[in-house]
Amino acid sequence: MRRIGGEKVSDIGLGSWAVRNPKAFVETLIYAFELGINLVDTAEMYRTEPLIREAMERYGSKDIFVTTKLYPWNIRYDLEKSLKRQVERLGKVPDLVLVHWPEDIATEVRELERAVDMGLARMIGVSNVTKEQYEVALQATKKVEIVAVQNKYSPTFRKTEEILPDLERRGIALQAHTPLDRGEALNLPWVKELADKLGVPRASVVIAWLLSRSPVVIPIPKTESIEHLKELWEGTKIKLPEA
Repeated sequence: MRRIGGEKVSDIGLGSWAVRNPKAFVETLIYAFELGINLVDTAEMYRTEPLIREAMERYGSKDIFVTTKLYPWNIRYDLEKSLKRQVERLGKVPDLVLVHWPEDIATEVRELERAVDMGLARMIGVSNVTKEQYEVALQATKKVEIVAVQNKYSPTFRKTEEILPDLERRGIALQAHTPLDRGEALNLPWVKELADKLGVPRASVVIAWLLSRSPVVIPIPKTESIEHLKELWEGTKIKLPEA
């Protein structure tokens, strides 16, 4: 298990960007919940909140940690309306609300603090940030701590590692989106070699590598396939060689 804001979540979560087959995605999500995955990511940009709600209702529990992301302009100018729309679509108050592609990050995280005050978000964080934006965000909040950063992180995209030591020091979760880098990470020679050596799928190796990087890293791959989900989940059980 990993932690976000002191709460236990599964080692991996599931993303929901660019869903092509809504029915397959819902079935995959229900299966994920049955496996023990209790973290799912969405955004008002994705328009997948109703699918997540359907999966939670069919599973029989809304005790799933839901991360959502709001457009920066909606946070600055239409916060309450935007969040109430998220609550309506999800059927619950989002556990974590992030600013999606921030523009004026200091203002945006201060507005997200108001969301917690209004009872329309439980925790706050930031997404797709540079090191400089991350540092500004940390200084901007007054009474609600930032508990998570959601950035791209993969063996083929490692820039996010520049903030990893500080995230560890502060106990801030890193939700690693696009962890397979749209398949690019699966083609790395060492990934192929390890997968062959261990007799596991390449996707499992990539997930295991990410989890080994730091206890604050939580990969959030997206899939609409139960078979692919099984490969991703297998990565949470693999111990990679120290080298």
